[in-house]
Amino acid sequence: MKFSPSMMEKAIFPSVIDSTILLSTACPVKFFYQFCLGLSPQEKSIHLHAGGAFAHGVEAVRKNFYLKKMPLDLALLDGWRQFINYWGDYETPESSYKDFINVSAALFDYFHNYNPNTDYIQPFIKADGTPAVEFTFAIPLPINHPDTNEPLIYAGRSDMIGVHQGMGCIVDEKTSYSFPSEWAKLFSMRGQFIGYTWAAQQFGLPVSMCVVRGIAIQQRSIKHLEAILQFPQWQIDRWYEEMLVKVQYIVDVWKKKDFPLNYGDACSSYNGCPMMDLCTSPQPEVWLPSFAIRRWNPLDKQEAST
Repeated sequence: MKFSPSMMEKAIFPSVIDSTILLSTACPVKFFYQFCLGLSPQEKSIHLHAGGAFAHGVEAVRKNFYLKKMPLDLALLDGWRQFINYWGDYETPESSYKDFINVSAALFDYFHNYNPNTDYIQPFIKADGTPAVEFTFAIPLPINHPDTNEPLIYAGRSDMIGVHQGMGCIVDEKTSYSFPSEWAKLFSMRGQFIGYTWAAQQFGLPVSMCVVRGIAIQQRSIKHLEAILQFPQWQIDRWYEEMLVKVQYIVDVWKKKDFPLNYGDACSSYNGCPMMDLCTSPQPEVWLPSFAIRRWNPLDKQEAST
């Protein structure tokens, strides 16, 4: 699919790649709309907003407790204040249980269930003596940006690097409504977590495991479940090689200025692609005013709106 010159003029190939962008490579047209033009639905997804607010609160509590040495009750109170600031005036859709009250309750319940004083996973202590309560990385790739010719960056942010039974592990939280059957298996091939593990290894950290802590926010209860994922080195190496193939693919597509459509599962996954109206129109430009512009940057805690 070729786009009009006016659309191409507005497009910017991202300089930073992450697991979210890699998922979009299944449909280069979606990659173009979402990550080159920055198109996003006007209303931010409740799943993104609630998950972001929860993660922001968890990070704040951990920094208060482990870095600032605050008592847990004060660490929680300040973390909740920062959660409130993140939530802002966002209005939850009536059909969702992930409202301000329930997600607030999930934040407090999380630290009741995983009390930092007794949690069997404690933060990894870095070489400088500080706990790794947040892991942010930006690693140059051996593939150059198609326009600037600078190395593309693979980046991301995980919630914590911890120690489990003497071994380093990525710790990440996922909010949901419920836990389907064999919930843990959903993450056994999740590139996001294999990528976090690979990135930690690039910094010399002894990590080959990821602990995903699920928080199901329901109408009358909060439930917790863990998935412990062990990634052998061959799987991490395979992920890296295939990640480079995907990155090179979108670079080549950009250079050709011809973006193939998926015509498959990418159109219907996750309750349907938000770009469907664009793809089913002979003049996609007419739909542009119905979208907001949010430039995705994996190193930002929130999407940048313009």
